[in-house]
Amino acid sequence: MATFLYRLGGFAARKAWVVITAWLVILLALGGAFFAFKGELSESITIPGTKAAQVQDDLSGAFDVNSDAGMGQAIVKTTDGSRITDPQKQAVADALKKADGVDGVESTTDPFAQQKQMDEGRAKLEDGRSQLEQGEKQLQQAQQKIDAARSQIPAGAPASATQQIDQQQAQLDEQKKKIDEQRPTLERNERTLALTSEYRSISEDGTTALTGVRFEKEINEVSPDTLAEVRNAFQDTDLHGLEVEFDQNLEGRAEMGMTSELIGMVIALIILFIMLGTFVAAGLPVLMATVGVGAAYLGAFSLSDVVDMNSTTPALGSMLGLAVGIDYSLFILNRHRNNLRRGMGMHESIALATGTSGNAVLFAGTTVVIALLALNVVGIPFLSVMGNVAAFAVVMAVAVAVTLTPAMLSLVGRRVMPRRAWDAIQRRARLRSEAAVTAGEDEHHTADRAHALTAERDVTPRGWLKVVLAKPVLTILATVAVLGIIAIPMGQLRLGLPDGSSQSADSGAYKTYKTVEEKFGAGRNGTVVAAAYLPDGTTEDQAKDLQVDLGEQLREQEHVSAVVPAAISKDHSMLLYQIIPDEGPSAESTTELVNGLRDLHLDTPRGEATFGVTGQTAMNIDISDNLFGVLPVYLGIVVGLSLIVLILVFRSVWVPLSATIGFLFSLLAAFGATVAVFQWGWLGSLFNVTEPGPILSFLPILAVGILFGLAMDYQMFLVSAMREAYSHGRDGRTAVVVGFNHSARVVVAAALIMTGVFMGFVFSGEPMIASIGFVLSAGVLFDAFVVRMTLIPALMHLMGSRAWWFPKWLDRIVPDVDVEGASLERPAGAAH
Repeated sequence: MATFLYRLGGFAARKAWVVITAWLVILLALGGAFFAFKGELSESITIPGTKAAQVQDDLSGAFDVNSDAGMGQAIVKTTDGSRITDPQKQAVADALKKADGVDGVESTTDPFAQQKQMDEGRAKLEDGRSQLEQGEKQLQQAQQKIDAARSQIPAGAPASATQQIDQQQAQLDEQKKKIDEQRPTLERNERTLALTSEYRSISEDGTTALTGVRFEKEINEVSPDTLAEVRNAFQDTDLHGLEVEFDQNLEGRAEMGMTSELIGMVIALIILFIMLGTFVAAGLPVLMATVGVGAAYLGAFSLSDVVDMNSTTPALGSMLGLAVGIDYSLFILNRHRNNLRRGMGMHESIALATGTSGNAVLFAGTTVVIALLALNVVGIPFLSVMGNVAAFAVVMAVAVAVTLTPAMLSLVGRRVMPRRAWDAIQRRARLRSEAAVTAGEDEHHTADRAHALTAERDVTPRGWLKVVLAKPVLTILATVAVLGIIAIPMGQLRLGLPDGSSQSADSGAYKTYKTVEEKFGAGRNGTVVAAAYLPDGTTEDQAKDLQVDLGEQLREQEHVSAVVPAAISKDHSMLLYQIIPDEGPSAESTTELVNGLRDLHLDTPRGEATFGVTGQTAMNIDISDNLFGVLPVYLGIVVGLSLIVLILVFRSVWVPLSATIGFLFSLLAAFGATVAVFQWGWLGSLFNVTEPGPILSFLPILAVGILFGLAMDYQMFLVSAMREAYSHGRDGRTAVVVGFNHSARVVVAAALIMTGVFMGFVFSGEPMIASIGFVLSAGVLFDAFVVRMTLIPALMHLMGSRAWWFPKWLDRIVPDVDVEGASLERPAGAAH
């Protein structure tokens, strides 16, 4: 592979415009496919086969309502704390009428009409109770009269004497029977009303009301245009001073701009300029990364019309594509500059940089791609798509690095170096040429001898490495202790999906969430849908009675604030309830409530009633549980496959094992820091955390895949330099020093760039993207600086040459991939 990449780099350097033209054609083709076939991205995060999804399927078949219908709320409130007036109520009704006419809206709910209906129902029940009691009183009086009349009939009187009284008694008994038949229905309705009286759509102080909008489709499938029309129905209506806010469903997801990417690129440019000393060299890796991300974006999302893609997918792809794209091009660029300093010719230098560092880039990218593609194994569709798109972005980054980067290096020529450095290189070249003529040596032999003298100076630990190797055992213990302490919060990790409370404080979703919490209770933001499965053979009347009986028992369950009987299935086999928890959708108590309801069994006259739970809150809980459950399996797959790649690369047993163990330390520390910031709220204001809450449910599994790949990148670039020194005859400990001195500077720059790119997404304003950006930033920092630059050199220095132990039987069957390109060093010089 090193030889192939050497030739590829040489071709790209000699035929730069051919390669550039080819990439322009590729981009134009992908752009055409994108604009011709692109589709809408989905907001949905679903996992087929969850408990909540199964209940949803049951509801669809048992009830006449559309159980998949999306719901949204518009909250109207007075601005001065006064009660909502009748003209304002009519204005809200007018706005809802407009919204009801929007294409895609199934129905709307007017809270004032609903409250009026409830009040009328309550009044009707009170009238019915009054009439029943009055009727019972009249019947009692009539019975007393009949009894008195019967007592006055003398004994032995003929039957005809009591005939009229018997007829009156029969009529009275018939009236009693009718009242007795009415009483259970009345009492059942009263108990139902008592249950629903705790559920309000108008706040107790009369200042705020919740309007409902029901859509024909699931909320994540409702088009942005439909949502906008519904919002316009309220905003274009004169509400007579009422303020209107829209919940997270009606507000929709704001389109992410390029701010996050720009922040990352600016940070990268600054670091690159400091490191490389020229704007041309600094801009080249950023340009290459942009090309790679552009190609990946256009190619992947040209399939978005036929593949369901989550709206988070583009951000993840661009985040990862930018980070690795900059780093991969930087590694080749840096090797090229080092080659030029050794006096190599331009094309020779580019070819050798592609064959050596480009080979390391290829294998580094392979580990990232393996980790991302392994997401397909866990059987979660939206994660598979995210992993595939991100993997495609990495493939494009590698492709650009080993083809377009050499071509661009050829075009920019000497401008890849600062003028002063280039002049110094030219002076040294002339001196070597003159020395070679004087000594009768070949010019390349003289260059190699000068390079050997320079290498001798690299065997001395300098800077940070000197501290690391002074007391390696203490370094190892301190590193493990620091990472262990940072990882402590990981023990309290809770997973969930973002709700309104996690949105930015100035968003309508957050304001609505807080208004509902203040005026109606936190649980109203996390309504749970519960289905009661009744025993076989339950009749219609029994189902009606059980609807109240079971509802009252549900109300007595822990963490329940209110229970609203909603519907009875067509075949009387199921009951539907809306349950309001005590706390919000992300609270631990709400999770306990959902799990408790699923385990609940209540007795009925015909047997046990069992319960299922669905709705957005329950679905989010199921998604989090499922994702956490597959995490160990996924981690095992990624680590196993990548260990094979690392063994191929390093031809060692201990180096891959130490690399993997080090990754686990950095991963746990990254999770610990993320829990502390996003779940506990430590330094939350610094990272735009509006309110602490559960960690994004698919963040751990994504972080494992991405961070493992990136960790192995740094392992590859740092330790491959050590392997290169070892393969050239250095002993194990000296090879650690030489390799570290050669690669540490570029690895530090690459890690800082990657951290900067990821950190740019922390301030995107989108909570899901922010938490992903943070955990990746923390993971890169911990892994690059604490593990790769500290723990690994200390471990390898202690092991010495034993670090490169490789069983002979394995050595015979494992191909030599020569990732460091050692075989190219002599032929490259000799060829020219």
